[in-house]
Amino acid sequence: MPTDSWIHAVLALFAIVNPVGNLPVFSEMTEDLDNKARQAVYRVAVLTGLVTLLSMTLTGRWIMSSVFQINILEFRIAGGLLLTVIAIKYIVFSAAKGSVHTAQSLQEIMNLGAVPMAVPLLVGPGSIVTGILILDRDGYFITISAILTVFLLTWGLLFISPWINRLLGKIGSIVVSRVLWIFLAAIGVHFLLTGIGEYFHLP
Repeated sequence: MPTDSWIHAVLALFAIVNPVGNLPVFSEMTEDLDNKARQAVYRVAVLTGLVTLLSMTLTGRWIMSSVFQINILEFRIAGGLLLTVIAIKYIVFSAAKGSVHTAQSLQEIMNLGAVPMAVPLLVGPGSIVTGILILDRDGYFITISAILTVFLLTWGLLFISPWINRLLGKIGSIVVSRVLWIFLAAIGVHFLLTGIGEYFHLP
């Protein structure tokens, strides 16, 4: 497994999943829960996000070719453009991607972990596009291992989120999130230019 490709895949997925930027939102959503309930919500969020991203990444190319009849170069150009626009949007505007509300009952707690925490906060169109493009470029092993690594890191960050929130504060979390979005914008531009170059057979 080429180390550089794997690191690049992990960084790209980590930037778009953006657990650091989501920490303040998640903390506010779960502020009325005790630690046990909060960790239960986080487990649901991570597992739901992992299964969603893996399934959409692994079936995405088939859906493209069989349902929408588009090829990977067209998807790479559109995906690179989408990633760039999403990144610029969150750099310029807000990192929060959903409204904040709290859960009360056990069912609400589980629902909160799935929606909106897992989808669309952790896994949205940008992360699905990124997963499909990485799969096309680097293959199954790197892509699957990178997704697993990112969600393992995400679970770890959520587990220690009270400590991280105290350490960074809300402003610190926003700064780290913005830096990740800048890297993601660069990755989006790279996908876009690579797709255009291959589509038009440019040197």
